[in-house]
Amino acid sequence: MYYALVGGKIITPFKEIENGAVIIFNEKVYEVGKVSEVTFPDKCQLIDVSGKIITPGFVDLLVHGGGGYGFADNNEKSYRKISEYFLTHGSTHILASLHAKPKKHLLLDLDKLSKYIIDHPEGNLRGIHMEGPFLNPILKGAMNEEYLWKPSVELFRDLYNASRGLIKIMTIAPELDGAMEVIRAASFSGVICSIGHSTASYEDIDKAIAHGAAHVTHIFNAMKPFHHRLPSIITGALLRDELKIELIADNFHVHPAVMELLLKIKSPKNIILITDSIRAGGMHEGEYHFSDQKVVLKDNIATLEDGTLAGSTLTLNKAIRNIITSTGAKITDTVRMATLNSAKVVNSGRGILSAGKAADLVVLDEDFNVEMTIMNGEIVYKKNND
Repeated sequence: MYYALVGGKIITPFKEIENGAVIIFNEKVYEVGKVSEVTFPDKCQLIDVSGKIITPGFVDLLVHGGGGYGFADNNEKSYRKISEYFLTHGSTHILASLHAKPKKHLLLDLDKLSKYIIDHPEGNLRGIHMEGPFLNPILKGAMNEEYLWKPSVELFRDLYNASRGLIKIMTIAPELDGAMEVIRAASFSGVICSIGHSTASYEDIDKAIAHGAAHVTHIFNAMKPFHHRLPSIITGALLRDELKIELIADNFHVHPAVMELLLKIKSPKNIILITDSIRAGGMHEGEYHFSDQKVVLKDNIATLEDGTLAGSTLTLNKAIRNIITSTGAKITDTVRMATLNSAKVVNSGRGILSAGKAADLVVLDEDFNVEMTIMNGEIVYKKNND
């Protein structure tokens, strides 16, 4: 069956198409172009989205939870609820994130979560971002210091096997003893190693890149500040083209002026928008928890009791809006950072609207609120405007 979204502004994300049409056939995009230039197949259902924005589905590489639930809950209801919550915000591809726990509990988390992902191939949970457990306690952020592990290849293999090979990204501190060997082993297994929660020097970063590191987790957060005589992660992240950087664009994890600087230095093609959302995402102000620690949500900012930032309550549609309004970035560049860039990292074949590509799309209003989410050609969320 053919159907088409007609009349909206399409962000491919390489260009804007005004008064455009996206024709969908089964699970794929069939044709994209101006309404006046495409050929609608016979019996094609037309859906009027005039005045709306059409983008590829969002790809979020770091999500701990949302809607009151966390992936570390170790139950299928939580997985389902988080998946549904993010579909209402346009995320059609998510890496479910777990954090450090005692070994027995973390292996159980990986086992149950990976089984759920495999058993639900139709869903938006497509893999795991293991944030830890090989992190530096000096810059642990909201991680529970008691649960951090010392790096070893044997322990990494335990994690990877428990995940059934679904760990796609792992955040690690390369300066720790044994970490370089873990980065190399993980890279051989196809896991993307992301530098984070780390005191690494520039020399450590250089060595980590040689061992396979390719990412930086939530740039500027849980790392040393920029220093002109003692270069560290930030210098490496900005200078080295081998590294893609993950950005939490909620306007307080990173100041808008610094986001603008990132766009100029690193360029939009090397920046990936993430949410780092925790269970408090989409919820009312109050008390929650993360890694057996109390988290307080106030004014959309989640912190531990000592004021340490504890993830975010962000969604990617809001991240796109934040960057555009606070930095003046082009919508094509900003959408790219939430779609194609992240899709390329995990080789999903998504993040772009063109014939033959997976029909994962989002329809947004002019304020970037999600009106419709389409995944594999199926409308999986539609805002009730009654």
